[in-house]
Amino acid sequence: MRKQCEKPIRMLKLEALMRRLPANHPKQEKIHNDFRKIRTGYNGERIIGNELNSLSEDYHVLHDLRLCHGESRFFQIDYLIISKSHCLIIEVKNFTGMLYFDRTYHQLIQTKDGHEQAFLDPLIQVDVQKTRLNTWLAVHNFPPLPIETLVANANPNTIIRTTPGFTPILKKITGKETLISKILTLKERYPSEQLTQRQHNKLAKTISEKNTPHYPDILQLYQIDEKDLLKSVECPGCSALQMQYHWRKWTCRHCSYVSKDAHIQTLRNYALLINSTITNKQAREFLQVDSIDIMQRLLSAMELPYSGKRRNRVYNLDRLFQK
Repeated sequence: MRKQCEKPIRMLKLEALMRRLPANHPKQEKIHNDFRKIRTGYNGERIIGNELNSLSEDYHVLHDLRLCHGESRFFQIDYLIISKSHCLIIEVKNFTGMLYFDRTYHQLIQTKDGHEQAFLDPLIQVDVQKTRLNTWLAVHNFPPLPIETLVANANPNTIIRTTPGFTPILKKITGKETLISKILTLKERYPSEQLTQRQHNKLAKTISEKNTPHYPDILQLYQIDEKDLLKSVECPGCSALQMQYHWRKWTCRHCSYVSKDAHIQTLRNYALLINSTITNKQAREFLQVDSIDIMQRLLSAMELPYSGKRRNRVYNLDRLFQK
């Protein structure tokens, strides 16, 4: 089983939010900064994911997991690799410059362009994840498995150092170039299979089913009023919010680009920013379409699940995100 590296929900929401706020909105700078941080992390996970694709089918590789370990409490894992003999948790970083793992104060200190910045030690993060995964396995009646941990930095030019006397911890840290060899070394360390093929598959399937992605209310998070959002359909050609619907097609007033389905991405933006359900009236307001009948045709053509009768229908937009 492979749960591929996909853009995190918060990243998709921030992309939509940046497009839908005026350029001079006071929250734009913070939103852009937060987006860049998330994009850097995602790019690192994508790089590591590409390396993991070379693993054989003996391994289940699951990305971006959020599992419950108590009432309304969750823990997150960047990559979980499951074999029949052990599990491996990988915490992905995408740092540049020089990294110093301070074992005295349990910090990760990044030095870049002459500036230092301290972060929570990722070695502590993976130890916490290991403890919680052990508990999760027991709660869900899976046999105990050896769980190993790695911190993988995706940038090949990063210099990594640690406190003198603690060099053995470097075995827990890897770059993408040595990642696969370290994973295969674990197979030699744990030669005895703890799971049958059926248990192996069941564990991966259960974790995937129990995965609970976080869907933050992005407007509430940044204290943004829905009225601040720019309306209208976004042009796939020039990104201007200046498309008009006429004769069953959208035409951009800015660049003259023509599209039959430009409204779909705008409805995705609505779902990411406001709500996963929409009425004809709400769709007309957000897409800036005057005609009830035109909007009815557009919504019906997408074959979205709905509840309620004709004028009171509420459409579910979740299908727009299915591949």
